[in-house]
Amino acid sequence: MFTGSTAFLVRGTSRAARAFASLGLIAVIAGGCNAAAASPTPAPIGPAPSPTPLQSTTPAPSAGNPATSVPTLAPGELQMAYGDAKPVQPAPDRGSAAATQLNDFGFDLLRRLDPSANLVASPASIALALGMVRPGAKGLTAAEMDQVLHSFGAPGQEAEIRALLAELDSQTVYLDSNGVPIASPDPAKDTPAVELDVSNQAFAQKDYEFEAAYLDSISSGFNAGVGMLDYKRNPEAARLLINKWASDRTRGRIPNILQPGDVDTLTRLVLVNAIYLKAAWASEFDPKDTADRPFTSAAGALEQVPTMALDGRFRYAAGPGYRAVELPYSMDGLAMTIVLPDEMASFTNGLTAARLADIVAAESEREVDLWLPKFSIDTRIELTSLLSAMGMKLAVDPDKADFSGITTQEGLYISKVVHQANIDVVEQGTTAAAVTAVVMSAGAAPPQLGKVQLHLDKPFLYIIRDTHNGAVLFMGRVNDPAAK
Repeated sequence: MFTGSTAFLVRGTSRAARAFASLGLIAVIAGGCNAAAASPTPAPIGPAPSPTPLQSTTPAPSAGNPATSVPTLAPGELQMAYGDAKPVQPAPDRGSAAATQLNDFGFDLLRRLDPSANLVASPASIALALGMVRPGAKGLTAAEMDQVLHSFGAPGQEAEIRALLAELDSQTVYLDSNGVPIASPDPAKDTPAVELDVSNQAFAQKDYEFEAAYLDSISSGFNAGVGMLDYKRNPEAARLLINKWASDRTRGRIPNILQPGDVDTLTRLVLVNAIYLKAAWASEFDPKDTADRPFTSAAGALEQVPTMALDGRFRYAAGPGYRAVELPYSMDGLAMTIVLPDEMASFTNGLTAARLADIVAAESEREVDLWLPKFSIDTRIELTSLLSAMGMKLAVDPDKADFSGITTQEGLYISKVVHQANIDVVEQGTTAAAVTAVVMSAGAAPPQLGKVQLHLDKPFLYIIRDTHNGAVLFMGRVNDPAAK
């Protein structure tokens, strides 16, 4: 294990855990970081800048020469590495099992969020962040988490989660000038046609005892590195470094996931997921066809809002209480499903992963006269009270939570679950990002049918999903496209 001022202690004796402790822990200097400079928010669509790599200023420690100290880093610089625990092998074609669980959790959450406002959220991000907590939960705390998360992240599911992560990772595609996928792209010079980046990371209190099995689980099951921060002595510097990691992973779209006070001297572990998506439509909207068109907001006001228009062949479905259309992105595997309910509340109340699957299965190709308002939404939510109301009561109770699978040094509980997401939908495509931070503190061939019309001129739902495994990456509701 690490020794000296930068170490934290690892309880347990597995060889993988000892290797993880000595080889893979991130060394982070909390002092000297005056600010996490926010990168400018990129344009919604167009060539995306490559993410700034978080490179170490010193060679990684080796088995024969474990790190005992860390040199000072330049202000704002962060040193990263990953654990050496052997990764769980993905279960072939099993990502859909984990996706169904996270989708059901996401729709349960949707029903509890403010129905009057525009919304964007990432069920995948929230579930992955909470899923990294689950291996450390015990007893009734674990049972409640399994109930709320529909068993996402429960023991034995590591291979399915790795399959889900591998399938999402495969959605990033680089094309050459002829539109042919590049087998071995160079991210420094090649621009992806579709970019989907899903990252998991843990930030732990240094000089602290963590269970080896827990560190093994998040490293091998969630591909999460672990970094050492000093919340006890400098929680503000730790907050800025976590924000820098999240900002880099979202290309500057979410520069400040943690606000002042979100971490303090009692913080011991912060588990973070970040998702970034940038994808062009398979059939782009012509900006010349965008015009102000009527939209009746959830409040009943008739407004004129910038609305895109397109005639084309899309997968379309209509059933009791809804109409839906699927807009594919430029590479097979990602699509936005838009649902126009007859009545928003009743439709949302009955929405489940199975219901979404039924809607998608009912779709068939049709000629569609489509109107879609342009929209830009940013949502920030503190989810702790909502999760408690959903049944995850013990996990957020400082006196009753049982996370002894993470540490027995002192009792931990979930003190905050902060989620922020944003999305821009324009003529060329979609750009979206999400970050979730869990703060743990001490204490058949379709028939040729006629053309249909779908004018999205009243509140509608949108769901961006992986079409292979069904995982909902982003979802939301547009009540008023003109609202800022």
